[in-house]
Amino acid sequence: MLGGSSSSRLGISIMDKVQVIHAVEDWQRKAAFAIREAVFITEQRIDPSVDFDGLDDQADHMLATQAGHAVGTLRLRTIGDGTAKIERVAVLKSARGQAIGAAMVDAALHHLRLSGFREAKLHAQTHTLDFYAKHGFVAFGEDFDEDGIPHRAMRLDLTAEALP
Repeated sequence: MLGGSSSSRLGISIMDKVQVIHAVEDWQRKAAFAIREAVFITEQRIDPSVDFDGLDDQADHMLATQAGHAVGTLRLRTIGDGTAKIERVAVLKSARGQAIGAAMVDAALHHLRLSGFREAKLHAQTHTLDFYAKHGFVAFGEDFDEDGIPHRAMRLDLTAEALP
């Protein structure tokens, strides 16, 4: 786990309407997994064994709520000395376009910096490259396929000054 296990609020965005918390309680993790199932398995038709890859117990999970309802999730996993990977970023279709994904990524990056990580990596679906670039991520390498969806690896130096 990446450190810190309280379900305290990590960041607030969008005029206090969205809260991003660590999903540590059973109901929070179940809500996060239900969002992943709706977005990745049902909507994007990703094989359940690809999304639920056996690594969830080794990861921290974040949950975005809006008006008391779970609307987004992501997971954070340590992948090397000082490096964390942001994975499984998902926002329910009904909640998209409200900067919920941005609030979750901002909260995740804030948490990683406070936890002493020096680098964040992710595999971005290619249609989301600009979204992550706005958070300071830089793409590297060639496009690759993950369960039929084109992706590209991205990284962010967490020791550099955070974007405003």
